[in-house]
Amino acid sequence: MKKTVIIAGMIAIVGSVFALTTQNNNSLNSGDKGLAHQSAPQEEGLKWYSFEEGYAKAVSEGKVLLIDAYTDWCGWCKVMDRKTYADPAVIAKLNESFVCVKLNPETAAVYKFNDKTWQGSELLQFLGNGSVTGFPTTIFWPNPSSDNNRYVQPGYLPPNDFSNLLDMAKGKKS
Repeated sequence: MKKTVIIAGMIAIVGSVFALTTQNNNSLNSGDKGLAHQSAPQEEGLKWYSFEEGYAKAVSEGKVLLIDAYTDWCGWCKVMDRKTYADPAVIAKLNESFVCVKLNPETAAVYKFNDKTWQGSELLQFLGNGSVTGFPTTIFWPNPSSDNNRYVQPGYLPPNDFSNLLDMAKGKKS
């Protein structure tokens, strides 16, 4: 009798944990819907561009070029999309002074830039001054039309820290 009660209790606990885990995973996954990076996702007014399109736009509008280097398997990249890039204050700053590009160096895409043809990983290393070692990595190019000074920020940043970084990157614009 005692064994039956213990076994029944353990089954109830395992079932509850499984139900909560499934519910939490479903709510996390539902936040990722529509974030198909290849098709330049839209998040509440934040527009993402391909590299070529974003570079041209940043040059023509005199804005800072922001490159979000990510991979499909990167968990922190997804957190950055879901939390930081979805934050209304971050979106407002980005829309005001930045042109945003998503770059997945692991795709088969080929990029034409600087009279060269680049694989994604080659372009990323060029943009990141050879210092990109993980994901996510954010690259800021304050003056893409006039100089090659680019700044690299590795890792996930929560919205408040990222907002402060945006202010610093904007301050590098000449």
